[in-house]
Amino acid sequence: RDRAKKTLGDVASGLDPAAERAAGQRAHRERLEALTVAQLVPAFLDHCRAHCKPATVKEYKRIFKHDIVPMVGSHRVAELTAKHVAALHLSMRKHKYSANRALARLTTFCSWAERVGERARHSNPCSDVKSYTENAKERFLSTEEIQRLGNALRVAETVGLPPPPELQMKPKSEATAKHRPKSADTPIPANPFAVAAIRFLLLSGWREGEALSLKWTDIDFERQFATLGDTKTGRSIRALGPEALSLLKELPRLAKSPYCFPGAKPGAHLKEIKRVWYAVRLAAGIKDTRLHDLRHTFASVAAGEGMSLQLIGSLLGHARPETTRRYAHLTEDARVSAAGKVAGSIAAQMSGQPQPATGLSIA
Repeated sequence: RDRAKKTLGDVASGLDPAAERAAGQRAHRERLEALTVAQLVPAFLDHCRAHCKPATVKEYKRIFKHDIVPMVGSHRVAELTAKHVAALHLSMRKHKYSANRALARLTTFCSWAERVGERARHSNPCSDVKSYTENAKERFLSTEEIQRLGNALRVAETVGLPPPPELQMKPKSEATAKHRPKSADTPIPANPFAVAAIRFLLLSGWREGEALSLKWTDIDFERQFATLGDTKTGRSIRALGPEALSLLKELPRLAKSPYCFPGAKPGAHLKEIKRVWYAVRLAAGIKDTRLHDLRHTFASVAAGEGMSLQLIGSLLGHARPETTRRYAHLTEDARVSAAGKVAGSIAAQMSGQPQPATGLSIA
């Protein structure tokens, strides 16, 4: 009777209890029909395949499968909160780089979910989760290390290098070890295209994928540049030095292969050079060096020559100036060195001493 009186009072004041009850039931039904993160991921990856490079899609798929879905996959997309995202990020704190990549991918996913109507607009739960500070890996080869690398490459292509311990074939048991041929680890000359590719990476500063997929039609030997149509940052025009061009000219051209560094499969380019690289870096005494560090070394030498960040970014194919700013401290060192040479020359003239050669030119 009391509830009836209250309902009559609500109706008298203009409310519609029946409509409210229906709205509540509708909201409950919509909640049950809402997709979970795990259910929506396949549609998101389809979207990525239409707009991103295959390597990017592959990396997205790996991160969602191994990092994101196990933690938040059962949550409704519309109900995913900053608390859920923060818990995911915190659980990966021992691997800060991976944690930040997972956060970035989930941010992209939620933004896309807003655009397709699976979340309210401007409700991205990742916005309030702060990324971990990362210590960027910067490894530059010294002059002596570059010389040792050059010597190791020459040995690799002529005599051959033994495989490093992590790539040596280990017998499964003592019985199989007895029958293992003694020649299993005998050095043999390395794939000449793999050796040439490593040299080219150091002489050009290119990314590994850009070099290995280089086609002869991409190169203008007369004007000394290459036009790459599908790089990490899109279409890119790269200048090439005489030494890099000379290396390319000396490479044999295989029939029916459009690539400068052809692979074993007809019509395909060289897929990986890490086996040769691991053996070479071990022989050169630079085991802590990655292939990507050859790109950093190219940039450091350019900075040491007094080149501007803008010019270095152009040589490396950076699309954004922010990417090149990581080398700012190297250009500052070059400017300090140049200032010292100029000041030393002026001081010598003021004191009446012979002027030392500065090695500088004004352009």
